[in-house]
Amino acid sequence: MTLDRYMLRLWLGPFFGGLVFVLAVMLLARALKLLGTVSDTAEAWSLIVDLLLLTMPFFLLQIVPMAFFLSLQNTIASLQQSSEMDVLRGSGLSYGRMFRVFFVVVPLLWLGLTYIAMVQLPQGQLGFNNILAKIYAMKGAISFAPQRFTRGLDGITVYVDGEDSEGTYHGLILEDHRGGVSVIYTAKSARFDMGGEYLLLKLKDGVRLEGEGDDQRMLVFDRYQVTLSLPAGNRRILHSNDHVTMMTVPELWRAMHNSQNGAAVAEWNRRLLMPTTTLVLLFFALPLSLTQKRSGKAGSMIGGIALLVMVYNLQLLLYQQVNQGGFPGWSMWMGQALLLFTGMFLSKRAEADRLPKLFSYIGEWIYLLHQAVINRLSRRWNADQA
Repeated sequence: MTLDRYMLRLWLGPFFGGLVFVLAVMLLARALKLLGTVSDTAEAWSLIVDLLLLTMPFFLLQIVPMAFFLSLQNTIASLQQSSEMDVLRGSGLSYGRMFRVFFVVVPLLWLGLTYIAMVQLPQGQLGFNNILAKIYAMKGAISFAPQRFTRGLDGITVYVDGEDSEGTYHGLILEDHRGGVSVIYTAKSARFDMGGEYLLLKLKDGVRLEGEGDDQRMLVFDRYQVTLSLPAGNRRILHSNDHVTMMTVPELWRAMHNSQNGAAVAEWNRRLLMPTTTLVLLFFALPLSLTQKRSGKAGSMIGGIALLVMVYNLQLLLYQQVNQGGFPGWSMWMGQALLLFTGMFLSKRAEADRLPKLFSYIGEWIYLLHQAVINRLSRRWNADQA
C-alpha cells in the first residue's frame, strides 16, 4: 500500500497540473473565437462564461485521457531517470505490481468520463446551441444610430431620435421602398424583435403613409407590425432538436434503431468509446516510457504525444466514415481494439524485458532529432544576431 500511495502521489501532481493547463489553453482559444460572435451584444462576457462552461464536458473527454497518459509517462520516466525503477526491479517487483494502483484509477476515470459522455455532453451541446440561438436573435435586432438615417436592410431606410435603456426606439421614421412604392411609417416608439428568418418591427402610436399625391392613403394606428426579411448572412437558424450530438440517451437509442441513421450510430459509439481511450493509453505508457536514460524524459514524452495524435486521428477518421455511412458502427470498436491489443502486447514484452530493440530506441531517436532541430535553430539565431 505504501508503494501504491507513493506512485499515486507522483502521478497526481502532473495529472492535475496538466489537466488545468491544457483546459485553460483550450478555453482561452474558444473564448477568443466566441468573442467575435458575441462582442456586439450587451452581455458579451456573461454569455462567453456560460458558453465556456457548456463546452467543458467535450473538452474533458478529450483532455482527461491525455493528462492521465502524459502524467503516467512522466512518473515512469522520473523513476527510471532517478534509478528508482532499477532498485524496485532489483528487489523483485514487477512493473505490474509497481503500477497496480493505476488499474484502479482507470476504471474510476472511465466511469466518470462515461457519465460525462452520455449525460453531460448532450446537455452541454444543447445549452450551447440554445445560447447561440439567443445571440443570433439579438444580433438580428439591428441597432440603429440615433439621429442618423440608416440603411441596414435592403430597401429600408430608418431614422430614430433616440433609444432608451430597454432597447426601445423613440421618434422613429421608416421608409419602405422595396416594392417600388414608397411606404412611410412614423411612430412614437418601436421595438425590433427576431422571429425566425424575419425581423419584426413593432410600432406604437403612429401613422402609415402609402402612395403619392391624390392616391396617397393614410392610416393612424395605436399598434402596427411590419415584417422585414433578414439578409441571407443573418439567417442562421439552429435546429437543436434534430442534431444527434444534442440527443439524450433514449432519443439517440431510438434514432439509431428506428432509422439506422449513420450519424446516430456514429454518435452512440463515439460516446461509449471515448472513455475507453484511458484504458488503451494505460498499456502504452510503460513501453513508450522505457527509453534510454541518456535521452531523458523528452524522448518518451515526444513519443507519447505522437501516439496521442495517432489515436485521436484514427478515432476521428473512423467516426467520420461511420457518420457518412461508409463503415459499420463496429468498425470504430475494431480500431480501438487493435490499439488496445497492441498496447497490451508491448506492455507484456516490456514486463518480460523483451521490448523490441527498435521500439526501445524510438524515444532516443526522436529526442536526438529534436535536439538537432533546436541546435540548428539556435545556430541560425546566433548567426542572425551577429
